[in-house]
Amino acid sequence: MLNVLIPIDFSKTSYSAMSYAIEFQKEFNFSITCLHAYNKNRPKRRVEKFKTHFPFEFKLELIAGDLFSGFESYEARNKIDLIIMGTKGAQGIKKLFKGSNTSNLMLQTNTPILIIPEDTHYESLNKILWASDFKPLINPNSLDLLKKIALSTDSSIRIAHVKTSNKKTNPHTKTEKRWEDKYFGREIRHSFKKIRKSSVSKGIKFYLDHKDDNNLLVLIRREHGFMDKLFRKNHSEEFARSPTLPVMIIHE
Repeated sequence: MLNVLIPIDFSKTSYSAMSYAIEFQKEFNFSITCLHAYNKNRPKRRVEKFKTHFPFEFKLELIAGDLFSGFESYEARNKIDLIIMGTKGAQGIKKLFKGSNTSNLMLQTNTPILIIPEDTHYESLNKILWASDFKPLINPNSLDLLKKIALSTDSSIRIAHVKTSNKKTNPHTKTEKRWEDKYFGREIRHSFKKIRKSSVSKGIKFYLDHKDDNNLLVLIRREHGFMDKLFRKNHSEEFARSPTLPVMIIHE
């Protein structure tokens, strides 16, 4: 069974992340551990309130210190397959790329992170949008979690590439398409889409606006990859205006 970790601070975003995870768990089997780091007194009342609100089977770890040292300590002792974190709507998506706990955690771990916008309710993952640069992956196993999720939820994967210039087609495009066809095979329904826009963020936003039935957006985090462009201020602000849906960050 896969192990999912949910860092919580007992805020509304924490409740949203936990609610999403519980519904997601019905389609994709995994165990849940909630992690809370505290600096002063143990939050007994908030812990009891949280447990009462979610009368389901899950573990709760309380660690003295800040989130990042607490996470580092927990990760050193436990296997984590996925991290689920909540964020505050459009503003939270913007902060996802600029100085938030989530963005800092992305730099600290190679574990995939699923970001849940506040007030997002779980919808069966029928359509997954993977925003790809079509470049070969150094570690193809990075996609194993995505493949498991798609198989378990019977989802189709839309592989979208944003072309931002009029230059000739990237030679990786055809190679990667063949590789992806081979990787997903006939087990997983998948399709390819090229989008021409002036920026990656505009391309993703355009596709999400015109294909509003996507249930999850997947981004691959790699050094000097197209996702790094989203961390630039103007692009992250454009992206923040996209429809709010769960975003999964997978490290190469």
